[in-house]
Amino acid sequence: MPAAVLATVIVPTRNRRALLERALRSVLAQDRTDWEAIIVDDGEGEGIAVAASLADPRVTAVPNAGRGVADARSTAIERARGELLCWLDDDDWWDDPGHLALVARDAAAGASFLYRAGWIVHEPGGAREPFNHDATAGSLRRDNTVLTSSLAYRAELHETVGPLDRAAGGYCDWDFMVRMCDAGHEPRKLPGLGVCYSVHDESLSASVDAPARVRGFEHFARKHGLDIVLSNHVGIHRERMSTPEGWSEVDGALEREFRFESFRAAIAFVERVAELAEDANHHPDIRVSYDRVTLRWWTHTAGGITERDRELAAGSAALA
Repeated sequence: MPAAVLATVIVPTRNRRALLERALRSVLAQDRTDWEAIIVDDGEGEGIAVAASLADPRVTAVPNAGRGVADARSTAIERARGELLCWLDDDDWWDDPGHLALVARDAAAGASFLYRAGWIVHEPGGAREPFNHDATAGSLRRDNTVLTSSLAYRAELHETVGPLDRAAGGYCDWDFMVRMCDAGHEPRKLPGLGVCYSVHDESLSASVDAPARVRGFEHFARKHGLDIVLSNHVGIHRERMSTPEGWSEVDGALEREFRFESFRAAIAFVERVAELAEDANHHPDIRVSYDRVTLRWWTHTAGGITERDRELAAGSAALA
């Protein structure tokens, strides 16, 4: 009997041999070994050649049964043996050998729809910036803050949620996530930054206004009745990371000084901020100088400012 498979890693590819090899090396480096990877070649056969060169029985490759990325992913889903399906684009990679172990841990605890924060990597050069945004059923109806190569979910969800929508094209991931949420499966965020999202001239997301992507986006927006703007992860990240009014970025943190009429009023403000921070389980640096209070919001694990810091900065300013 074939060995049990925890996860099927789904990798659509088209004429990106070197990048695909990098992506697959990150899968081979995982601490968990009970996985299979299915490469679906939508090009001239380079993906099939790469899979053969690895000589690992867990890695297989097949030609796309249709055309385009949605059909490629569906081709792999139909062949998948894993309890979990993990998506990985051919130009991205997992930056943490414990990534699949984290997916397995939270899935065993009952999560059915998982994702993880990561890094935007600008190539060539490799400059990184953290992409660490939260996602909820509500937020996913406004914009997509889930890196595609971090997406993982129970394979059995296709039985109830249905197949990928090929008419959504490159937005079939966002469409499927909204449908999972509509079916009652809330996204669960895994800890840490574990996924690298590559930005380069030939990436699909760089061609955000390409006709096929525009058609897929418009279909997706109409289907779910969404009032949204065409963008990509970089654009969403830039919007989310804009500095809130009244705050400054100082040494990797959001910083702002508040002035009050007295020392007592300043301390009362600190107490209100402390309550906000405790409720969020996320705490700022606070400096008090008589009638002045300086707040600094930042996230140690991300090495800088995250969406959560921006939200709490806005929330604390409202308390002044």
